[in-house]
Amino acid sequence: MSGMLSKKFVVAGRSVSRATSVNAGLLFGLFGMILMCYSFPVGPGSYANLRHLTIIIISSYIGWLPALICSVLLSISRVLFYGVAYASISASISLLIIGFCCCYISVLPWSRLRKVMVSNLISMGISFVTLSSNLRSVGRVMEFFPLQLGITLAAGLAVYYIAEYIQRSNELYAQLEHRATTDYLTNLNNLRQFHRHMDTEMARAERRGDSLSMLAIDIDHFKVINDTYGHPAGDAVLKQLARRLCNHSRSYDIVSRNGGEEFTILLPDCPLQQALRAGERIRAAVENDRFQLPLGIKVHLTVSVGVASYPENIQDADGNLLCQYADKALYAAKNSGRNKVCSADFHGEC
Repeated sequence: MSGMLSKKFVVAGRSVSRATSVNAGLLFGLFGMILMCYSFPVGPGSYANLRHLTIIIISSYIGWLPALICSVLLSISRVLFYGVAYASISASISLLIIGFCCCYISVLPWSRLRKVMVSNLISMGISFVTLSSNLRSVGRVMEFFPLQLGITLAAGLAVYYIAEYIQRSNELYAQLEHRATTDYLTNLNNLRQFHRHMDTEMARAERRGDSLSMLAIDIDHFKVINDTYGHPAGDAVLKQLARRLCNHSRSYDIVSRNGGEEFTILLPDCPLQQALRAGERIRAAVENDRFQLPLGIKVHLTVSVGVASYPENIQDADGNLLCQYADKALYAAKNSGRNKVCSADFHGEC
């Protein structure tokens, strides 16, 4: 259920933030509380259910911290739900012990299936000891425990396969979303994602009264590279240029490949003069660098840059209009000799 609620959230086998771990622990603790509502009595103050499976799953898929949080929540809720009594306290302590065991198993270099099955067996062993202590009769526990053990192991296996299915589905979903928003060659934003960012940043600039600038960047004489050295060489140049654009941009600038040899950079909270300096910094960095081709040949390149800003060049908060003026500035840079940075005004002049 949690996987279905967060299709973009793939965590198994990955390092997750502390906030994510805490939230996951709280969520699965809530699931465990829900499972308590389906308990069945096996003796005075003693109940059997599948609540420990939430600890097992969260420890196997995310790690020790959410498992610990989940076990603490279940331990506290066990006393709150059924009152302060010997059976409740012993069951609460057993949940904490299960949590610590699952935390330890979660860091072992085992497969998730092995972690789930071993954790389940250990948890049932701890539950058997707890029930025997509460009921003060091993024979009485054995009247129902074999059936509970079989159901629990089967449920754990079923939950594992369901979790694996959800995990793989979420991974595929994340891959498809990445491919839909990312340029396959450079790993920059593609044209569709560029327009999404443009709409978001333009709305934010209008709301806050900030500036928003755009750099339209085009490689000069790129066709010569493809014609002379082949398309693999052209692809290598595009990849290297993408890295250089990211390296010479601020961490929150938005770099995209809009198609072919055309790139754009959105500069939030950046007025026109500052954007011109940024464009010149990029132009100079490309001109002074050398690009490595697949055959070991190094070549020099230049780029032309067009700059447009809101509200200096356009007064309406219109992303399409900002793109048009950046393109006009780029054409002006091309027509005036290339390897230049030009700014747009209402006539598209440098």
